[in-house]
Amino acid sequence: MVTRARARGLLGPKYRAASLALMAAIAMASYNNLSVTAALPDIGDDLGRVALLPWVVTVELLSAAIAVLAVGPYIDGAGARRAFRLTVMAFLVTSAMCVVAPTMELLVAARVLQGLGSGALIGTSLTCIGLVFDETVRPWAYALMSSVWGIMGIGGPALAAVLVSTLGWRAVFALNLPVAVAAAAVGWGRLPVEAQAAAERLDRRGLSMLSVLTVALLLATSDLNWNSAALLVAAAVLAALYVRHARGFPTPIVRLPHITGRRWRHIHMLGVTAVSGGTGSSVFLPLYLKGARGASAAFAAFAVLWPTLGWSTAAWVSGALQQRLRAQTVALIGSVVISAGGVAVTAAAGVGAPVPVLLAAFACVGWGIGTISTSSLALLQGRADPHEMGRVSAAHHFIRSLGFAYGAAVAGLVIFWLVDRSTGDAELVRGLLGEAEAVVDPAVADALASAYTWSLAAMAVLCVLTVPAAFALSRRYNPE
Repeated sequence: MVTRARARGLLGPKYRAASLALMAAIAMASYNNLSVTAALPDIGDDLGRVALLPWVVTVELLSAAIAVLAVGPYIDGAGARRAFRLTVMAFLVTSAMCVVAPTMELLVAARVLQGLGSGALIGTSLTCIGLVFDETVRPWAYALMSSVWGIMGIGGPALAAVLVSTLGWRAVFALNLPVAVAAAAVGWGRLPVEAQAAAERLDRRGLSMLSVLTVALLLATSDLNWNSAALLVAAAVLAALYVRHARGFPTPIVRLPHITGRRWRHIHMLGVTAVSGGTGSSVFLPLYLKGARGASAAFAAFAVLWPTLGWSTAAWVSGALQQRLRAQTVALIGSVVISAGGVAVTAAAGVGAPVPVLLAAFACVGWGIGTISTSSLALLQGRADPHEMGRVSAAHHFIRSLGFAYGAAVAGLVIFWLVDRSTGDAELVRGLLGEAEAVVDPAVADALASAYTWSLAAMAVLCVLTVPAAFALSRRYNPE
């Protein structure tokens, strides 16, 4: 009853316009994020170059993380309404580019640009929650947005599967066009117009440094060879250069205190370990079900909804818990749940447990992510002043986005490296990404099952690391 009352309040006269605008934006971004995986086999069949298929997903996450960095200061200086208008139109144009991409290389390039629009749109929406809603209402606003994400998690892949089977994979991207138009119509004039801080010169040098640093780390974790060591060294050098730059530049793209400051650092640590461990464990679930368990391509694609369903359900539970408990305590509960879920999915895959048991464990992982995300965002924006809401929210979302990208990259690295060691040819498994239906050799299926279990074990370690981060966050906080 309380939850329903809060939901009605979010859609009442005071908050209705902003809620609808943000829901439309989140629906657009989440559909784009969650639906593409279901189209990967047909994309590979049509365009070839299946080795590039993981990049269709990864580069979108990567560019979205970079876009968030730029949009945070822009929102503070130009206002959320202008940022919303700019990003929704950018998403519309880049989605059209994905529809008409004639080659795999151009599709990957279009996904880079689409990620810029998607990331900026999500960053704008996240910042608006902190600017529009009162502190007591924010947990319910996060839950409402998570519900939209969860609905798209269920409906998006299903809709994508129907579109792929009837109209082809390009229709998956084409559906973004009317969704973007609807989002623009709802939110064009309904978000805060006031700037929260004086406009600042864009820190192009700092943005370039962090962009190259992000790409270098992703490339280093995408394959295991001598180039990886060189890339890690280059990333370390770039990180040191950025620290020096940020200390001397008056308005750096990311202010170091927003990352390492006592009020923020444990929130960031908790968020990045949760999303990297949780999403890294589920991103290759369809590949495992298809190649090692003999599931159909359609069933494998739908399996990813279970973590998302747990995530969105837990967001409402987290909002209710925060009415009675400190957000830090709720985050600690979430860390215990995601740790248990990470261990459970590893064990279930390792012993070949029935698929429903495996999917239930993944729902538990999603439940932990949802609990942590809602409570940590409430803490983050509760501690931020309005004039820095864009920057602080952007810094946190950037770190979380890196967690998404690197969790997927490391999980894929473990899987394909171990398969290569076992069979001598990782392409035997990579090829499953690009074929709608395929007959898998038993030896390859066994190698994939073992590699996926080890990948889950690596992700479980990250999930367990949320516990010490949550304990550190649960200590009493005194503003600096």
